[in-house]
Parts: sequence; C-alpha cells; structure tokens
Amino acid sequence: MVDYMRQLVTSGAAAQYAMTAAFFFLPLSKPLLYITLLVASILFICSERFVEAWRGFRPQPWLAPALLLAILPGLSLLLHEDPGHTELNLSYYWIAAFIVYLASSRMPVMPWIRAFVAGVFIVFCYVQIRFPGEVHLATGLAALGNYILYSQLLAIATVLLSILYKHDSRRIVRLACLAGMGLFFIGLVSGDGRSGLLSLLLLLPLVVGNMVAQKNRKLVLVGCLIGLLLVGLSPRVQKRINEGISDLKLMQQDRKETSLGYRVDMWNTAAEVVRAHPVFGAGQGGFARAWNNRHLTAEAKGFVEPHNAFLFFASSYGLVGLAALLWLYAAVLWTGWRHRQSFEGGVVFAFAVVCIVGSMTNTMFMGAVSHAWLMLFIGLQGSLLRPGLPCMQRQGATA
Repeated sequence: MVDYMRQLVTSGAAAQYAMTAAFFFLPLSKPLLYITLLVASILFICSERFVEAWRGFRPQPWLAPALLLAILPGLSLLLHEDPGHTELNLSYYWIAAFIVYLASSRMPVMPWIRAFVAGVFIVFCYVQIRFPGEVHLATGLAALGNYILYSQLLAIATVLLSILYKHDSRRIVRLACLAGMGLFFIGLVSGDGRSGLLSLLLLLPLVVGNMVAQKNRKLVLVGCLIGLLLVGLSPRVQKRINEGISDLKLMQQDRKETSLGYRVDMWNTAAEVVRAHPVFGAGQGGFARAWNNRHLTAEAKGFVEPHNAFLFFASSYGLVGLAALLWLYAAVLWTGWRHRQSFEGGVVFAFAVVCIVGSMTNTMFMGAVSHAWLMLFIGLQGSLLRPGLPCMQRQGATA
C-alpha cells in the first residue's frame, strides 16, 4: 500500500488528480479551490514531473510581463505613503500561474478543462433550479460573486465545449458538448452580465468553426448569423439594450447614478489619477482616495476600483503598470492565436479574448475567484510545451 501511494506521488498521478479537482472547484468553492490547489502544488513538486519540467523549462512571452506585474505591488510599498491599500496578493498569486505552467508542460490538461466545465455546469444548474429567470449573488458558490464573473465563466465554458467537441470524435461526448453549449447560451442571454455575452459573440466564428467539419466559411457565417439572431430575440438582451439607451439619456441630463453613469465617472476619475501620477501611478489606494473625494453617498463609496483593469493598473502603477498589462495580454493572445488549431492553443486563445473583453468593464485581478481563474488559465500556456505535441507547436510556443 505504501509503495502504491509512493508511486502515485512520484509518477505525478496524484498531482494530476489534485489539479483536476482544483479546476473543478474553481467556480464552486473558494476554500476547496485553495486547498486542492495547494495540495496539487505540493504533490507536483514532490513528483518526478516537477524535476522534468524544471530541467526542461523554456520561457514563453508572458513570463516577462508577469514578473513585472508581480514586482509592482511590492515596489508600490516603497513609493507611496499609503501601503494599507496595497494588496500583495497581486504578487503572490503569480506563484499559482507558474506552478500550473510547469505542471501543464508535463501533464495532460484536457481532464482539467473537463472538470472546470463540469463545475460551471453545476453552478448553472443551481442557478436555474434555485433562481429561475434571475441570478442571486453571494449565495456561497464562488462563480456567483458578481454578474460579470458568472457571465464570463458561462462564456468561456461555452467556447471550451466547442473545442472539446472539435477534438473528441465520440458521438456521446459531442452530443453532451452540444447540449452543454445550448444550456450555457441560454444562461448567458437570460442573465445580467454583458461582458461574457460580448466575449461569446466575438468568439462565435471560432465556436461555429469548431463544429463545422471542413471549415466551410458559408456554414460558419450562417451559424454566426443564427447566433446573433437568437441573441437579439432574447427579451433580457433587449431589456439590457433599452437600459443602456436609458442610461445614456440620463447621462446627458448629468444624472450618473446608473450602471453606465457610474462606470464612465469611475473611468474619468481613474484617468485624472493617471494624469496626476503618470509614471508609477498613485498606488492601489490612489483611485479610492480620488473617488471618495468626489462622492459621498454610501453606494458610490462602495467602489474601490475603476471597474476597468487597464485603468486600474494605470492609476495604481502608472504607465509602467499599464504597459506591463498590455504586454501580458498581447503575449497570451498571440500565443493562443498561433496555436488555435490545437486543443491547448484553442483554450489559451479563447481565454485571452474573454479576459481582455472582461477587463474593459471589470478589474479581474481584484476578485479572489476571478484572480485565481486568471492565474490558472494563464499558466495553461505551459501545455504547449508538453512532450508529445507536434514539434512545430512546441518550437513556436517559445517564439
């Protein structure tokens, strides 16, 4: 029994099971996510796979900007007088990305992706059974921390199912993928999060293309048009469009106490902070101080970041932080795009698009679950280095 357990650890099988569990718990439970991720990290470090990954380590384009982004919060402690607002989790969370990067370079990631989609499906079922027709937040499930996060997870899960459909020829699996995609699509068009739906619309050609056998452009175009039509016919989507138009009209009357009004006001505030502190920013508390000086209502004071990742890094860490974030996103997007025909590359590319679109209206690095999601999926780029992939892909991944 002891020899069997030792073999599980040294071979990396135990780490594989634990990492699969971590991806499964990502949308379900923060405590279980952290526990399984810690266990997976320890088991991986104790395995032969870690030694192999370390010896065969090859840097990818995302590592340099990631290192810079990891250093900036600590540097902020030295440059600004208000260290209490600096969250060093923006630094140490990168350890998770690096561990996943090494692990995915020696372990198959398809089980991780399947487990993640299964976790999202459980959240979806919970929402549909418990709150039909609406979404109640803060119910204990990790994915329901806010509307934006839930919609983003539904969007990425939909695209991941299309990728699984493409790379698995088994009939029962493909039927399950189609059913899951249909259900998640219903969740998106009937929910309140907009960035997830926008991400899916941008990725529709990829989703439809994954389901078309011979890449028939006409069929892809027809499929995209059908998807757009179904979105446009959704009563909830029509309601959100009307609400956006109403918010614009209220803004013209200088009434900003709306979803759009608050966001534009936050973005303007963050831009003012950047103009005042252009190089290294005003620290993580810089935006909150500027915002609270302009707003006294309890609702407004609840916003501690500008709901835009680009402006968050620019106001907190200046143009240096913004450049590092743009560099990171460009590196992940380019890596995924170059290898989008492979399973691993398709996952990376889809994640990059959802992440970039989500960053327009949300600071994804600030929420514990969304932050963990970013780190785990950024680390999946290591899967492009795994032995057994086509040689051209492995070489291109380091370019």
